[in-house]
Amino acid sequence: MRTLEQIPLAGIDVEDATFLVTFLPDLKPLVASLKLVGLLEPLILREKADGTYQIVCGFKRAEALRHLAVSEAAAFVYPQGELDNLQALALTIGHNITRPLNLVEKAQAVEKLLDFGVSEREVIDGYLPLFALQPHMSMLKQVRDLLALERGVREYLVQEDLSLTAAARLLDLGQEGQKAILPLLLALRPGENRVKEIISFLREISLRDGVPVSSILTRQDIGELLADTQTPRPQRLEQLRRIVKQMRFPLLTAMEERFAAYKQSITLPPQISFQPPPFFEGEEFRMELRFKDFKEFRELVASLCLIADAAEGETDPLLDLSHSR
Repeated sequence: MRTLEQIPLAGIDVEDATFLVTFLPDLKPLVASLKLVGLLEPLILREKADGTYQIVCGFKRAEALRHLAVSEAAAFVYPQGELDNLQALALTIGHNITRPLNLVEKAQAVEKLLDFGVSEREVIDGYLPLFALQPHMSMLKQVRDLLALERGVREYLVQEDLSLTAAARLLDLGQEGQKAILPLLLALRPGENRVKEIISFLREISLRDGVPVSSILTRQDIGELLADTQTPRPQRLEQLRRIVKQMRFPLLTAMEERFAAYKQSITLPPQISFQPPPFFEGEEFRMELRFKDFKEFRELVASLCLIADAAEGETDPLLDLSHSR
């Protein structure tokens, strides 16, 4: 039978993470609440053989109370032998699923369930739906694999609210690749789509050239980009994307740059859109004109005629572009 007691915080073993599910908690709102009205919900503790107490529920509350230098707190205390590990974990999960759990928290809860003897089938059928996850074996594996990510990468995953798909791409890099890419992630903060794209390029380069991803990321231009604190972050992120894309598709990138230079040289009006063949596969270019009336249409056509006349007698620049691959 549990009892409600005032327990000195010094007697609580805060290093015992047996039932810890929370990952990267934001303590500021809780600290503010404790300052305003005090502890609204008692901790849930289990008495240990050495006389100290193990936290079952309330890791965030205990940490916030310590932050405020509170000496003791109200707690429901279970004596030794009255609450087994699985019952305690059920209390932990029950208290936590009242809020959205991040992916790492879901992974930690799943791993603890399995450690305490719950079968994979029971976890899949009974617990994955509680965590808003599809009840499939493949999903169970994906979630468990999250815990193999480097700590810093797990933190980034949660901070940027990335998906399981993005997490799987990061896992594919291996530990050395994760360590190598982490400084770039933290400096440039790419979101879901950019993370997937950059990692896909890096892995394809690694497989093609037979070099580890960590070696690719030691390039001088990437190091200079990382050290540049003056250029705005979005611009540096785009620079990284261009560098990696150029490594992955050197010919395509060169053709894109040639086309961009030619397009700039002919100074098209903003109402004219000019696009090359997709991936420069083919010889048909596409042009789109936007106009409000026939007068504006004639002006656009006249500007195109001037551009065409200026190129008379020269080698066809469009043929040069489409045949240069």
